[in-house]
Parts: sequence; C-alpha cells; structure tokens
Amino acid sequence: MIKFLIVALLTTLPVLAQTTPIPTPPVTDRERVQADRAKAAEDEKGAPSTRPWDRDADGKRPWERKSSKP
Repeated sequence: MIKFLIVALLTTLPVLAQTTPIPTPPVTDRERVQADRAKAAEDEKGAPSTRPWDRDADGKRPWERKSSKP
C-alpha cells in the first residue's frame, strides 16, 4: 500500500507543480460589436464636421438646391 502511494505521489506531483497561464476566454460577438461601435464613435468625434466627399465642386450637398444667382 505504501509503495502504491509513493508511486502515485511521484507520478502526480510533477503534473500538479506545473503552472500554466490562465487562457483568456475568446471574445464574443457581442463584445466585438460593442468594441467596433465604440471605435466608430471615437473616430467620429475626431473627424472633421465637414466631409468633402458629401459636397459638389461648388460646396453644396447634392440634396441642397442650387441657386440660380451668378
């Protein structure tokens, strides 16, 4: 019986002594979407308020009426 305990301790103690880093859980879809939305909101805050791609050559937006005055 004592021999069995000694063999059991000698085989299991090295395994128990090993330390492995705790794996981080994978990012869920919900967390990924929240991070994307937060990043987009942060980018929008830093973006200029006038967007040149929204405007024509005369500086008007496509849905704004063009004045006929020269």
